[in-house]
Amino acid sequence: MELLIVTGMSGAGKTQATSALEDIGYYCVDNMPPALMAPFMDLCRQGSQNLHRVALVTDVRAGTLFAELLAVLPALQAAADTCHILFLDCSNETLCHRYKEARRSHPLAADGSPIERAMQAERETLAPLLEMADYRIDTTHLNNAQLKSRLADLFMK
Repeated sequence: MELLIVTGMSGAGKTQATSALEDIGYYCVDNMPPALMAPFMDLCRQGSQNLHRVALVTDVRAGTLFAELLAVLPALQAAADTCHILFLDCSNETLCHRYKEARRSHPLAADGSPIERAMQAERETLAPLLEMADYRIDTTHLNNAQLKSRLADLFMK
């Protein structure tokens, strides 16, 4: 079984990436708490669905649960034939613009703190995963079609 962990900055395109990955044959689950990932992989292996390609999306929306990801990574790597991390990033300026355009608040700015502070906190939280990532895509200058094409180039088999 092939496992792809999708993570990255909020607003960098994880939702669009998930749709593109589904189109090329991945079974995708968004906002998966890390503690549920290993049991979910067991379920995928045992189930009658015979899932060969799974993408699990996790990020700071999971709150304090997200910190468990680094601890569960070894079990995930052992549970899958291949396990890779895809990190989606984007410039802070573009992220601010996307949030204003979507009229949504950043998950770490729910307390009313400035978005710039929230993005900095998110970057600090995600730094270990960025370092470990097998694939990094900067979506600053990509539209949805370009992101989909980039993902197809990387993961279409």
